[in-house]
Amino acid sequence: MEPNRPDVTHNVHQLRVNSTGRQMTHGPARIDCETASLLRAVLLPIFDAARSWTDLIDQLEAKGYHPMFRGGELCLTKQSDGSRICGLRFLGLEMRDLVQRLGRPCVLPCNALTADGEILRQMPRRSILN
Repeated sequence: MEPNRPDVTHNVHQLRVNSTGRQMTHGPARIDCETASLLRAVLLPIFDAARSWTDLIDQLEAKGYHPMFRGGELCLTKQSDGSRICGLRFLGLEMRDLVQRLGRPCVLPCNALTADGEILRQMPRRSILN
């Protein structure tokens, strides 16, 4: 956390707990416009500066976020508990632009029924069978 910068993730987490106290993890977050502006101000420079998927993952994780596919869409989750923060569209980004600039991500499927997947830092090495 940078000095003099509000904890945007905490604000988003507070907004994502429903009236019964149960956290919603897969649906879009309900974020007020001020929190949305702060979130975009923190995240967009990270996406702009990334030179590879590994670089993007490392920079996001340094801020406490993790990119992941949920429901077939790339979104950011909170690294501490895996709750969904926002998707690319919320940030004004397009997956095709990221793929053009960073290449195709290597995705490890987590759940075939919900199209969830983990973005790997690098391609897994294939073992040679004798």
